[in-house]
Amino acid sequence: MTSADASSLSIAAFTALGTIVGYLGTEVASASIFHRILWPSRFYNDITTLKSFMGIVFLMPIGGPIHKAAVEVLNSFSLAGLWKGYCRGDMLGTAFYDDTGHSYVVRMANSNIREKKGARNAFWVTVLSLIPWKPRPKQGKPLLSSDDESAERIVHSARAQRPIFSLRLSRETPTIATTLTVVDGDIGPLKFRYLVAILASELITLAVGIINAVIWHSIFSIWYLAPLLLKVTALLFHVRRNSINALQQRTTLSTSNTSQAEPKPSSATNGSKEHEMMLCQIDGFSKGFFLIEGPPELLLQFFRHYGHPERHRRGGFGDRAREMASMFTVIGAILIYPAGLIAFIFAPITIQWVWLGYQLYAMLAMHIYRFGEGEHIGTTQAWIARELLHHGSVLFDDGSGNRVLAELQSSTAPSIADGQQEVERLVDQLLGVHS
Repeated sequence: MTSADASSLSIAAFTALGTIVGYLGTEVASASIFHRILWPSRFYNDITTLKSFMGIVFLMPIGGPIHKAAVEVLNSFSLAGLWKGYCRGDMLGTAFYDDTGHSYVVRMANSNIREKKGARNAFWVTVLSLIPWKPRPKQGKPLLSSDDESAERIVHSARAQRPIFSLRLSRETPTIATTLTVVDGDIGPLKFRYLVAILASELITLAVGIINAVIWHSIFSIWYLAPLLLKVTALLFHVRRNSINALQQRTTLSTSNTSQAEPKPSSATNGSKEHEMMLCQIDGFSKGFFLIEGPPELLLQFFRHYGHPERHRRGGFGDRAREMASMFTVIGAILIYPAGLIAFIFAPITIQWVWLGYQLYAMLAMHIYRFGEGEHIGTTQAWIARELLHHGSVLFDDGSGNRVLAELQSSTAPSIADGQQEVERLVDQLLGVHS
């Protein structure tokens, strides 16, 4: 076999394997990759634990085949009308501002329930769903390894159990400001740790590129910079987002909204807005029973527009320019893999196989990311959930200086029916306190 024939065979094998890897990878790529890219302050906020940092390092490269997920995201932009111009279209339900599909009802006295409403991005619902819990073992005689009937009863009992989480939200007070862990970030100015997390997410990619450059002095090592450059561009052009509004800014508006859209909440004898309380129950119980209470001017922000992209600023670095830059980063992400597949056809054989090895790693990482709940690794909500699990309370600073105190009470119901009864008892108790 001549050298030309060997080269042709190598190119054919490289192209065939690259196509197979591309097909397998693009089928499993998750659209949440782009939620992460377009909201870096939320999804790259938690690098405080080794587990979170390692998850970011090994599971989040975007140099693999992500075409299908990117097309889905671009299609959502088109369906939402975001390409039409300044302040056109609806961000909700796109990669800019995901609609979780959760809904809530406002609970009132005497088991009355208001109409069901969409929770939109549902910040605190996601927090509660990320709090781990374990079924309680049933009291009784020890299980024998050969006692299948007893084992079946225990498994059935464990499967029927549900957690009950009751979360109370309030404004920060000076007495607790220095005693609790503060989870900061999510929106607001850029922080150095976002850049650190983004660099970490492409550390494996950069390492492979450096190996190519140092050992083989290959110009094709430049390709390995593309994923990082794309993420850094998205970080620099991130869209600004609605913060938690201060109390004095919400007094008039929340009074109007509450009278028209929500039931009038109970209030303390002084009638202050800070003491009015609303109790919401998250609809459904597949992940447990969730109750969230707090002042309506604060609580309803998380079911409405907290975190929604701001869109009113004009100019070269205004909100529309940031939107367009962010959407074009998604287009750029589509091109990374096919550009590499075409370019590396002309690379030496060794460089080709190194690139294919990297693609196999990226494909494996995307599988683990998708099926291992990777979309929550490093997020603000996962950080808060961990603090609530360990300490029961946490201060959340959204990055704009406004802080919220979150306090959790939890229990486990032996069955769904028992859980519903316990929820009704808690509702009566909480509403009785605020009446």
